[in-house]
Amino acid sequence: MKSTQSISLTEYAKEFLEYSAGVHTKKTRKTYETAFRELIRVEGDRLLDKTGIREIEHFLGVKKLEASEWTSRKYYIALRSAFEKAIQWELIKENPFRKVKKPKPPDVIPAYFNEKEFALFLSAVEDKDFRELCITGLLAGFRLGELLALRWTDIDFAAKTILIQNSEVFTTKSKRSRVVPMSEELRRLLTERKENIRHETVTVFHDTQGKPMKEGTVSQRFKRYVRRAGLNDKLHFHSLRHSFASGLVMSGVSLYQVQKLLGHSTSRTTEIYSHLLPQQLHKEVNGLAAKFNIQHGQEN
Repeated sequence: MKSTQSISLTEYAKEFLEYSAGVHTKKTRKTYETAFRELIRVEGDRLLDKTGIREIEHFLGVKKLEASEWTSRKYYIALRSAFEKAIQWELIKENPFRKVKKPKPPDVIPAYFNEKEFALFLSAVEDKDFRELCITGLLAGFRLGELLALRWTDIDFAAKTILIQNSEVFTTKSKRSRVVPMSEELRRLLTERKENIRHETVTVFHDTQGKPMKEGTVSQRFKRYVRRAGLNDKLHFHSLRHSFASGLVMSGVSLYQVQKLLGHSTSRTTEIYSHLLPQQLHKEVNGLAAKFNIQHGQEN
């Protein structure tokens, strides 16, 4: 390692990304790479230990204007983590990101399908395999990466459960495994799919040649079907996961239970669905009068 006084952001980014390649997922490493590139573009190739609070706040402000609060927040999280590693490597004495407030994302209600919209979407999908991929995404609430990495050995048809776990080619977002209950309808779909499988494959979902599918290709194809069906252009593959969570909340499932099903490490992420609670709570309070046999205007 070079001394603190001589290492630049470009030099440190190179060293950090070499380290990242061995411990992080490809997607996470790409985020670090983009964050460093943008920091250097906006603030110049400064010395690492000369990158302070003023430069960081300016960078975050520029990214908020150029892109969004979400982008600014994403880069903050990535770079703060990278600067923590620089302390461990004794390249800097303190992390300036600790003294900068993390950008707070706006309260945005995620787009999700209702019953009519999902039916319209499916009617636009002529490919049976892709349709089953999307139905599984909605019924299980999995991330796209989890779906594409799903193996037949992860499915316990007798216990009606699916295991989401790390493998040699896939790492879960939380880096932890979780067991998800499988609905009867999903069990029937996957049972039929296994019986009619055309290729001997390890993964449940694959292309027509039996090869692994790429997330980018699936996302682009999904968007084409959304547009073909004339639906909200904000709907994307992850909207299936939002639809899964939203449907559960509106059916009376607690946010805590939804958190466990989705695999969120904290409840804070799951709270984006809390706006749906009033709809469910109306059902609960309306049922209270009947429970206590209270009828307005009538003698008990």
